[in-house]
Amino acid sequence: MPPRPGRRSAAGIPTRRVPYRVVVLGLAALSVAALCLGALGLSGVFPFSPPAADSTVQVDRPDERPLRVLFVGDSISYGLNAERQDLGFRPLMVDALSADGPIQEFHKNRAGATTRTVSRLVDVPENLDLAVVELGTNDVVHQTAPDEFARSYRALLRRLHTESPGVPLLCVGTWGSAGGADGSDAYNTLIDEECARQGGAFVSLYGLYPVEANRGPAGRDVFGGASDRFHPNDTGYRAIADLLLGRIAVH
Repeated sequence: MPPRPGRRSAAGIPTRRVPYRVVVLGLAALSVAALCLGALGLSGVFPFSPPAADSTVQVDRPDERPLRVLFVGDSISYGLNAERQDLGFRPLMVDALSADGPIQEFHKNRAGATTRTVSRLVDVPENLDLAVVELGTNDVVHQTAPDEFARSYRALLRRLHTESPGVPLLCVGTWGSAGGADGSDAYNTLIDEECARQGGAFVSLYGLYPVEANRGPAGRDVFGGASDRFHPNDTGYRAIADLLLGRIAVH
């Protein structure tokens, strides 16, 4: 139970209740200060820029050129286990985004590779309008040290913003189940945190992986070889594409 008024705490220091009015005034002052700093362009003094309340990336479609989109990922971005490569989530997203105008797509994906490996292969184009980063699943599989994973993921996002300043970021979580013994929750937390620091939006795939219809069956002749029970199938890739497209607002 909390200590009563006037009762000494375990440290021997009398406890005091803070008046409700003081708490409210303090919170109001903090809010005003944050607004003033933002107006002065000093928001960078905070450790990170929080994502939008709805965690949706806002993308401005240019009038004079195609929408430039970069996909960075592993076998999920590659489309492994789909019946055809064009049925992976990446081609499906490109098709959907091109419905309202031309798209120039760039991608770099490596099946079975960790974030550190893939990031070394990425040549970041200039003037990107959107970057979709789907990494971390193989770091879970290979049990990359969390601090090493965080450094690699952070460096990649910073490089994206260095080479293409202000590009909106959509950071996709790992393909797996919440609370797994493989420790995937820790990696998803890091993805979320690092993405938020760059003002991006995190999208979890935890709601899709447990649905059996989104994976398998094993042993079919599919893109990349024989299907397995882990990677998404056509239904799973469609679900991923729909989920990600729902978190992108193109203006």
